[in-house]
Amino acid sequence: MNYERTAYSKMWFLLLLLVTFVAGCASNGPEVGPSTPGPRILASISLTPPSASIPVTGTQQYTVIAIFSDGTSSDVTGSSTLTAGTTGVTFGVGAFKGRATGVTANATPVVITATYTIGGVNKTATAELTVNSATSKSFEVNPAGVDPLVSIPVTGTQQYTAIETFTDGTKYDRTLDSVWTARTTAGTINNGVTWDSIKGHATGAIASATPVVITATYTLAGVTKTATAKLTVNDATSAKFEVTPEAAEISINGGTQQFAAIETFSDGTSFDRALDPNTTWTAVDVALGVGVATIGLNTGIAKGAALGQSTITATYTFGGVTKTDSAILTVTAPNPGPPVIGSYPNLKTAAPFGIIGYDAITNSAGPSHIYGDVALTQPLAGGTIASVTGPGTNNSGVAPLLASSIVTTSDGVNPGIITAADNGAPANIAALPQLLIDLRAAYDDLFNRAAPVTSLTTPADAAAATGGGTFPAAAPDLSGYVLSPGIYTTAGTYGLSNTLGPLVLDAKGNPDALFIIRSTAVGPSGLTSTTGSVVLRNGAQSKNVFWLVDNATIGAGTFFQGTVVAGHAITLLAHANVEGRMLAGALGLVSGKITLTDTNVITVPR
Repeated sequence: MNYERTAYSKMWFLLLLLVTFVAGCASNGPEVGPSTPGPRILASISLTPPSASIPVTGTQQYTVIAIFSDGTSSDVTGSSTLTAGTTGVTFGVGAFKGRATGVTANATPVVITATYTIGGVNKTATAELTVNSATSKSFEVNPAGVDPLVSIPVTGTQQYTAIETFTDGTKYDRTLDSVWTARTTAGTINNGVTWDSIKGHATGAIASATPVVITATYTLAGVTKTATAKLTVNDATSAKFEVTPEAAEISINGGTQQFAAIETFSDGTSFDRALDPNTTWTAVDVALGVGVATIGLNTGIAKGAALGQSTITATYTFGGVTKTDSAILTVTAPNPGPPVIGSYPNLKTAAPFGIIGYDAITNSAGPSHIYGDVALTQPLAGGTIASVTGPGTNNSGVAPLLASSIVTTSDGVNPGIITAADNGAPANIAALPQLLIDLRAAYDDLFNRAAPVTSLTTPADAAAATGGGTFPAAAPDLSGYVLSPGIYTTAGTYGLSNTLGPLVLDAKGNPDALFIIRSTAVGPSGLTSTTGSVVLRNGAQSKNVFWLVDNATIGAGTFFQGTVVAGHAITLLAHANVEGRMLAGALGLVSGKITLTDTNVITVPR
């Protein structure tokens, strides 16, 4: 028998069977193995807001979002072409791409068209814009500096804004579009005040008891508007320049640290030079190494790159005088940290909101910046869901009782002015009951979670605690405390000063670590922050920090982290900056209000 020939025949027979099987599967059988994904193709684009109304010289920022075949989306405003169906509307260019300006009043809506092309695919979307007949009512500079008189030392700074108000109550921030000058009372140029690359940002150069006249000049369509303020440059001298914190520790796996460069003057005023155009930051390994940390040249934000220690230095130069100080940053090995303590609170429909009030939202000075949605939930108070348009927002009007405030989406786009004249659409008002239900559910969840009974009476107790603990009814000043992930509770009111430094929340390398800080006290307070800030360390994230209180006050000039869910009221004092949410009125009772004081910034975390 010829075994070679027989084996050869069998091989062909098996190959024939295999071919037949594959052909059958291709024609009749199910698909075998993973399919190859198709190309990422532009499916459609959206243009928001779908409708809006502005006065002549008023502006409206549009956003173009591209939606692709794989379900992803992207903001493509800067790469799109926007046109108006009439010359009554013009569009900005460069940094102002997508910003429409009203030129001619027209009761008939103007059709706004956005066009975006990629990969040979072209898509368009339209919106309507009405240019109404409202006229300019006032143009003013804030702060006016008349009573009380604004005073800064030499090298001290003051940020000004220029606000134009129209007869329909709308307001527009003209700070970036204005020309800023400093003159004597006689009208000649005053070199005692200088301006940097930040519009409206004045710096004292020469001390003078005579007030400097600050002028903003805004010109559009041949019409010029001016407004003035007064500023005194005093003779206080620089007393101290320091980088804080003096020592910090972050993990190599995505850890970051924001450093401050604080200059303090003889009159007690202080200025953070961290973001000043005249400040530079460097990171140098303590021991010769491979680049332990990196730091933004003009930001003060350090990131871990390798294990070891780095000297973080801020150098501030102004008027030929240089000030410098350093801190030590330790970059540690990745640490999984403790397990997440329980499940995350589910805010549901409340998640996109930067502020929620039940019966009032007020802003005593301006402008405040809310990077997120806004809601006033009590229908009898004119309740509305409010937001400017954009990805993830409710695409409606804006809440009443919020004068001179600027709102943007959590994506930082589409600035819009909150005015008493604007109200949400009926569909949004219909959503308010569910929003209040979800907010109350989050409040009840945080209130009813069991906290460890471990007694915490000192910072040392808290530092040694894992999983949380219970503070006494005479709740402590949390200044100087370092808390690990967990649930912390008290029947009293927390304080937060800066006596022993900020409150530090240490995730110990676990970016998913959950912090719940709760006060079950019913009354005027639950948290009273004065001068203290909240600092996140070793992977802690503001989106995983929750505060449960009856009432809360966030201190002037502080940086606060986390979502506050309050049964009643929340007050933010002047220049308080929040990375989180301020959700008031969860119990649905009178005095469930939000009070913004002056230039508050609230950013919804991602």
